Amino acid sequence: MNEYGEVSGPQVKAGIIVTFLASLLLGSSYVVIKVGLEDLNPYLFSGMTIGIGAMVVLAYTLIKGTFTWSIFKRWEAWAAPLVTFVLLACQYTGLSLTTASTGALIIGANVLLVAPLSVLLFHEKMGRLRLLGLFLGMLGLVVLTTGLDMGSLDGGALLGNLLLFVATFCIALTYVLSKYALRHMSFDQWVLTIHLFTPLPLFALYFLSGDSTPVEMDLVPLIIFTGAMCTAVPTLMWVWGLKYIGMVNSSVIILSESAFAVFLSIMILDENVDALMLLGAAMVFLAIFMVVKGTGRGSD
Repeated sequence: MNEYGEVSGPQVKAGIIVTFLASLLLGSSYVVIKVGLEDLNPYLFSGMTIGIGAMVVLAYTLIKGTFTWSIFKRWEAWAAPLVTFVLLACQYTGLSLTTASTGALIIGANVLLVAPLSVLLFHEKMGRLRLLGLFLGMLGLVVLTTGLDMGSLDGGALLGNLLLFVATFCIALTYVLSKYALRHMSFDQWVLTIHLFTPLPLFALYFLSGDSTPVEMDLVPLIIFTGAMCTAVPTLMWVWGLKYIGMVNSSVIILSESAFAVFLSIMILDENVDALMLLGAAMVFLAIFMVVKGTGRGSD
């Protein structure tokens, strides 16, 4: 049982699978965003992608018949676009200044904030197996993305890394907000509040930046793909799974997005692969297995 009430074993398993699939789509976003940032202003790019995502989620709620203006009476519906605005502004700007692999590592660290927040605010049980999985997963991410060379996180990309840490904190806050919001609205209604009004302040930042570089037509498919398949769809999947598996389990499973992001960076951005990277990836997926086993035990 979690804070939403009793859930069945199949629902928990479905939540785990859907969350893992969401993490793969989210993992692809690092490389896709990095490619787009070569020609696009980060505020414009993030505004357009979240705008595309908003249209996808709005269409989903209209088709399902779950759209209602009453959801905007909830305070969470207004906190969501504010947190998401800061998240995207920092994430896209940060990725324009650092590598996709480093960005994946830092964003993956949100689990270190989610875990204590879940214990403090929602009294979720950690359990020894999950704690060990959490530690192993984060250690695996460090090995995977740094090759045990911590100096790789220093230098000219420091500002980008700091911005990504702010984005990481915003992701942890989104987990907390989701827990409150899902008590009063369906998962798709909540995802709609995350998306719907967020493009406005991002576009405002773009106009204030004074950048008037036009968007080339050949970038339109990339923008649509990022907005739909790297933003709206995985967010819907992630929030749906969150209802059944809890904050800690969800955040640890989402660690796999960082592993997938690094592999895509190797294949598409020509980053080098070595034995330490492969070891780190193996540690991450072992950590996910441990969290899944811990979920099934209930006592953990």
